[in-house]
Amino acid sequence: MRIALFKDSEASFIRALDEAGIPYESRMQFSVMAAPTMVEILQTVATPGAIAAVFVAWQKARASRKIILTLHGNKVVHLEGYSVDQAKELVPLIDHMAAIDTQPEEKSD
Repeated sequence: MRIALFKDSEASFIRALDEAGIPYESRMQFSVMAAPTMVEILQTVATPGAIAAVFVAWQKARASRKIILTLHGNKVVHLEGYSVDQAKELVPLIDHMAAIDTQPEEKSD
C-alpha cells in the first residue's frame, strides 16, 4: 500500500507507524504531486487491524489531519468518522492513500 505524505504529515505519520511497529519503506518522490515523501507499508507483515488503528488514531489526534483512501476500482473514501473496525475492512482494498496535515507540528522547547 502506497501512502503519499502531504504538507506537515511526514514526521508525525512515520512516527505513528514506527510506534505501532508497522514496517514500511520510505521513498523520496519527484513528480508533479506535492508530496515529497511516499511510504509503502509492507502488508505481508502488518495486520489490517494494526494499520487501521494507526490511520484512525493519527487522524483523530488533530483536526488538521485528513486521510484519503483510493480503493481498487478508483473509489475514494475520506476516512473521517470511521472506527478502527470500519477502517480495518477497507485496508485490504486500498490501492493508495494520502495523509495530509495542514498544520505544522508544535515544537517543544
